[in-house]
Amino acid sequence: MTTPTQSAALRPAARLQGITPYRPPPFDPSVDLRLDANEGAAPGEAALAALAQVDAERLRRYPDASGLEAQIADRLGVAPGRVVVTNGGDDAIDRLCRATLEPGRSLVVHRPTFEMIGRGARLAGASVREVRWVEGPPPVGQMLSLIDETTGLVAVVSPNNPTGAVISRGEIEQLASGACAVGAVLLVDLAYVEFADEDPTDSLLALENTVLVRTFSKAYALAGLRVGYAIAPPAIAEWLRATGGPYPVSGVSLAVAAGAHGADPAARHDYIGTIRRERSELSRQLSDKGAKVLPSQANFVSAFVRDASALRERLAARGIAIRTFRGGGDTENLVRITLPGGAGPFERLTNAIGEIQEVWA
Repeated sequence: MTTPTQSAALRPAARLQGITPYRPPPFDPSVDLRLDANEGAAPGEAALAALAQVDAERLRRYPDASGLEAQIADRLGVAPGRVVVTNGGDDAIDRLCRATLEPGRSLVVHRPTFEMIGRGARLAGASVREVRWVEGPPPVGQMLSLIDETTGLVAVVSPNNPTGAVISRGEIEQLASGACAVGAVLLVDLAYVEFADEDPTDSLLALENTVLVRTFSKAYALAGLRVGYAIAPPAIAEWLRATGGPYPVSGVSLAVAAGAHGADPAARHDYIGTIRRERSELSRQLSDKGAKVLPSQANFVSAFVRDASALRERLAARGIAIRTFRGGGDTENLVRITLPGGAGPFERLTNAIGEIQEVWA
């Protein structure tokens, strides 16, 4: 008979210190107009047609992303090896963090921004150097001043989440140059770029140390597929393949994304035009209410109000979900409202906002 021994406490890796799981807002079955996650209005007909054509052979075989990578590369005019399809844009970000960061290295990034960038850096064991950017011009000079020999990665998001602000291609090139001087990589997250006034992708492809991340989750309205991709210089693209799993995206998702990507862009352009019109109108309405609206070039509008929690609750009582942010600081009393992309839902949103009082800045 063996004598029981006392178990030692389980010890997670030090990189988990202070990191909690990402938790999306809880699902509320009473809400039927979800404007809290920046999802698209609805997939296009081409995506649905591609889904209907998925057969059993695709289901039983391990997926091959090379076809979609070649399709994207052809549109961009780059070699297929430079495109890496990933499990959403956040997978591309996580891979790049693990490829460039480790204990003793640092990430330079603005805040607030997409939280998975800082999370990926910390999980890689790196330190995070942040520059505040809530409104006004991008803090390019301040970010450049934080770049040193420990820097492995510099990151920008344009349009930024959760503010909607953009960084010009010239400013991005300045950051790329500053990063290149110390052997660091620049990450440019372009998840919302289709909604912006300018798409810098073509001019940024020539930068030797820059990785562009894009997604099918926003303008293509295919967030449920989890398909993103990185466009990187050849050597860095190999790093991204090395730090990822062998089959990150399902065959079904690849087929639908390819169908959507290859479709006539006219319908998507119409949708983007609708989003831009709604963005202007909602910004005006919130400003008239006294909210401090942040200029946005994304598919959402963000604004500071007097009581963000109260506004969220009053809209939820009308079946509408919007995003608020925990933890105070730069995002205290900030609300982010995804634009619905359709006349009926948008009228419902604006009518609801018009009825609500006493929560505005």
